Order: sequence, then C-alpha cells, then structure tokens
Amino acid sequence: MGERYPAVTIMRIAAVTTETEGTVGESKRKSNDLKVFVAGLTSDEKTTYDLAQRLLKELIKPKGMHGACYRVSVLLNRILSKEYGVTSEVVLGWINDGDDIFISHAWLNVGGKKVDLMAERPMHEESDRGPTIILDHVFKGSSNITYSYHLHKTEAALAVDAAMAAKDPGYREMLRIKDTEHAKIAAAIASDRDKDAFLDEAAIRSGDGYTYARILSVIGR
Repeated sequence: MGERYPAVTIMRIAAVTTETEGTVGESKRKSNDLKVFVAGLTSDEKTTYDLAQRLLKELIKPKGMHGACYRVSVLLNRILSKEYGVTSEVVLGWINDGDDIFISHAWLNVGGKKVDLMAERPMHEESDRGPTIILDHVFKGSSNITYSYHLHKTEAALAVDAAMAAKDPGYREMLRIKDTEHAKIAAAIASDRDKDAFLDEAAIRSGDGYTYARILSVIGR
C-alpha cells in the first residue's frame, strides 16, 4: 500500500500542480499568439520585427542600455531606411501612467504600428517600467505598469506642471531641462542628416563608442 498523506498536504500538492499547469498553459498560449502574430506580418513588418529582436538580443540587453528611447528609435529608423528600404517615422511625444505627470519619450511608427523597445528600460532601473512593444504586439517582460502614448501634453498635465513649478524650484529646473531636451530631440529628428548626426553624437556623448557602423557589425545584417 502506498504512503498516506494528510489531506492538507494533498491539497497543497494539488494547488501547486494546478498553478504549474496554469503557468505552462499561459506560456503555451503566449507562444501560439506570437506565432500567429509573426505569421500575419507583411514583408516590411517581418524585417522590422527581426531587426527589433536583434537589437534587443545583441545590443540592448547585453549592453544594459537604459533610458535611450531617443537613440534607439532613431537607430531603428535609420537602419530600416538605409539597409532595408523600409519607411518608418520617429515619433516624439509623451508617455503617462495614469497621473498628470507626462514623460518625454520617443518611439517608432511603422505603417501605423508602434515599436517601443525602451519603455521597459527607463534611465533608473527601479523606475516604473512599461512593456516592450513591437508592431503593436505587447511583450510584458519585466513591466509593472502600462503607459498611454500622447503627441502632446494634456491641459491637466500642463496645469500640474505650472502649479508644481510655481512652488518647487527643483521641479521648475527639472522641467526646464526636460523641455530643452525635448526641443533638442525634435530638431535632431527633423531630417535624415540630422538623425545621422544625432547618432554620431550619441556614440560620443554616451562614451560607449557604438556608432552606426559598429552597431551593424554587432547585430548582423
């Protein structure tokens, strides 16, 4: 006769088994969803998806890139255009997690679909993290919040900025710096020549030396 287990133990084993089966089932569902998603992509979209994955696996993750939404969005845009002839648009705007504080951010628009590889990788690792998005497909990863995307700050956000800046010199200075940075990026994405110059500058300013050519050699073609 087999060993007898107390009822409580049996219940715990059953609960763990059910949880494991649920996790496996969820993983299988996500895998199937991804296969369906990739199978439905156009030729240009498949090129974009492949490039985004190579950037994540060969550069962004191993090099620990954080807070580089402007640089990565411009990089995606230039590689797609110069190497593959795929048209895309760098979008400069704002993201928001539900309060009235908007964060300057950039992402890529490819045929009306969003690519954002950096919302999950903010400047400070302990910060709130949104999901990675590739052609509107959401990869939850380590994200702990969901962002909404905006081309402009809302009236409520502008009012909060004005009120906080009026009573907090530190916030006022931070706002000045961020608004200046936002305007600088707007100028940096105005033309292809400006984008290329921005990438060259980013390689120097960051100190990592990852020029356009070096990045291509790292991620492959």
